Amino acid sequence: MTGQNRMDLAQFHILLLSRALFAPAKGEGAKAIAIHDAHTMSMSEQTELRLDFKEAAPAPEIYAARSWRGVSVQHSRLKLPAEYEFTWDGRCHYLAHHDLVLADGEMEVSGERPVAGRDLRDQMTYVPVGQTFQGWAKPADRLNAFTVVCFDPAVMEEEVQAEFSGAVARPGLYFKDDVLGATMRKLARVMPDSQMPASRIYAETLGLTAALEMFRVAVARYRPNHGVGQLSRSQREMVRSYVEENLSKDMGLDELAALCGLSRYHFSRAFKETFSEPPYQYVTRRRIEEARDMLVETKLPVADIAVACGFKGASQFGRAFRLAVGTTPLAFRRRA
Repeated sequence: MTGQNRMDLAQFHILLLSRALFAPAKGEGAKAIAIHDAHTMSMSEQTELRLDFKEAAPAPEIYAARSWRGVSVQHSRLKLPAEYEFTWDGRCHYLAHHDLVLADGEMEVSGERPVAGRDLRDQMTYVPVGQTFQGWAKPADRLNAFTVVCFDPAVMEEEVQAEFSGAVARPGLYFKDDVLGATMRKLARVMPDSQMPASRIYAETLGLTAALEMFRVAVARYRPNHGVGQLSRSQREMVRSYVEENLSKDMGLDELAALCGLSRYHFSRAFKETFSEPPYQYVTRRRIEEARDMLVETKLPVADIAVACGFKGASQFGRAFRLAVGTTPLAFRRRA
C-alpha cells in the first residue's frame, strides 16, 4: 500500500461528524484533507487527521450525525475508495455496525490475532478505549453503509458503574449479537430519516442503549443484576409534571434522569419498571393523547397542533398519529 491510498476508516466517521477544513494538496492526482475535530463528546483536546487519496474524497450519499452527553452516533452510506488502509488510536470506545462487502481485507487489534474480512453485512466491530487497531480493505463496488457509536469512557463509566464494576471489556471483530444488532439496525433506520426525524429522547435512548448493550457483550465478567427498583412517589410526580409541562419541547433522556438524580441508564430501567413502558414511548403516548384532545376541542390547524405537541412538523405528526390511532389526524377530527 502507498501513502496516497492510506485512509483512517474509524476516524473517517469522526471526519464526517466533525467540522472539517478541506485543503487541496500539492502534487497532481491527490487530494489531502486536514480535519480539525472540535470534538462532539466532551474531550478537551482537538485532533487533526490527514487523509491522502489517489482520487477525490468520496461524498456520502446519506450522512447523519447526532450527539449527546458522552455518546455520538453517525450513519453514512457511500462508495469507498478502491483500496485503503486504516488505523484507530483508541481514544474512546468504538462500535460499528457494518453493511459492508469487501473483495479482500484484514484487521488487527493490538494484542489480538489478525482477522480477515469479506462479507461483513450485519456484523459488528467493537474496540474498547485504550486499544488500537489497523488493517487494510478492498471494498466491493457497491454502496456500503456504516452505523458508528462512539462513547466517552469517563461518562460511560459513570453510567455503568453499578452494573459492571471491575469488568474488563474485550474487543470483538466482525461478530453478531441479536439484541445489540437489533438496536444498531434501529439506529441505521432512524438516523437518516429526514421525512420523520427521530425525537431527541428516542434517538438518545437508542444510542445509549447500544453503548450499554455493547458492555454486556464485551465484558469478560460482571456483577449480575438482582432486580430493578422503581422510581419513588416524588420522582414519579416530578417526571409526570415535567413531561406534561414540556410536551412541546424536544426533551431528552438526560434532563429527565437529572430530575430524579439518576444516571440515564438507571433512570431508564427504573422508569420502565414504574410505568411499564420506556420513557420515549411514554412521552410519545402523552403527545398523541394531547393531540387527540386538541383535535376535538380546538379548531387549530393540524400543523399547529403538531408543533404544540412536540412533533417536528405535520408529516412526522401524521405518521406517528396514524401508527398510534389507526387513522389520520384529519379523519379523526371529522369523526369526533
